[in-house]
Amino acid sequence: MAQTFQEISPADFFYRNREIVGFTNPTRAIFSAIRELVENSLDAAEAIQVPPDIYIRLSQDEESKGSRIYTLRVEDNGSGIPSQQVPLSFGQFLVSSKYKLKQARGTFGLGGTMAILYGQITTNKPVCITSSTGG
Repeated sequence: MAQTFQEISPADFFYRNREIVGFTNPTRAIFSAIRELVENSLDAAEAIQVPPDIYIRLSQDEESKGSRIYTLRVEDNGSGIPSQQVPLSFGQFLVSSKYKLKQARGTFGLGGTMAILYGQITTNKPVCITSSTGG
């Protein structure tokens, strides 16, 4: 029997599964975003067999109508994402009846994408992703 795939957007996955990915309120969202991005950094360092060196900065940017807006910055010495792969890495999600994903840590391999979606949905602001494979 041939395996079939269905492509759904990360936004659709996020709306269907917001509770299980940890983005139900601002406090949990910050915790989940930090955890997922650090786990991505650990995986990226492990992929090139180097001890992880991770820098995390969470800063409050502004407060508007009683809501705080934060910037989360994570830098690491991992393998990086090639520039042409950045949109694909954060912009699609494939599922199948026999879905398997090889990853060492994280939730569904979508932590970074979920953090981006939550930020965009709650602030209506763009995101900036910078990646380098050159060290």
